[in-house]
Amino acid sequence: MAKTVVKPYKPTQVKKVFDTEAWPTMPSPGEMLGRLSISSLDLSYPVVQGTHDNELKQGIGHMAGSALPGQGGHVLLSGHRDTVFRKLKDLKLGDEITFSTPYGDFIYEATETKIVEADDETVAVPTDYETLTLTTCYPFNFIGHAPQRFVIYTKLKSNPLKVEASS
Repeated sequence: MAKTVVKPYKPTQVKKVFDTEAWPTMPSPGEMLGRLSISSLDLSYPVVQGTHDNELKQGIGHMAGSALPGQGGHVLLSGHRDTVFRKLKDLKLGDEITFSTPYGDFIYEATETKIVEADDETVAVPTDYETLTLTTCYPFNFIGHAPQRFVIYTKLKSNPLKVEASS
């Protein structure tokens, strides 16, 4: 009897088809994607493609391989705790997070915060619905390479690409 070999699931093997023309090509590393703002924290910084040191020096980084706003998946952004995300420790559940892009303003609501180990890969799992996750190193006052990550989960409140049915 032949044995069935099951390949392990790898998110990078999945190509998702979206119902939108947003982001028809993947932006290049360092390319400006838009601006992230959290008015309750008086926080506003540019968002660029990539999360390597060069990109994070420019602002907030979009993790390659994660969805972009309007693509209907998991948008994952990271930033340094001692620069762009210094104020995240003061975020409250229910605060609005706006990601302004060439396709319009995507508005998300903070629904949960969590502290995870630095190597916790569950933060970056794909979703079949649009959501935004913010990550930064934790503790906020740690000197050196922090052992944990502060994570903010959200739900999408407003999508400028979605056409609402009229009544």
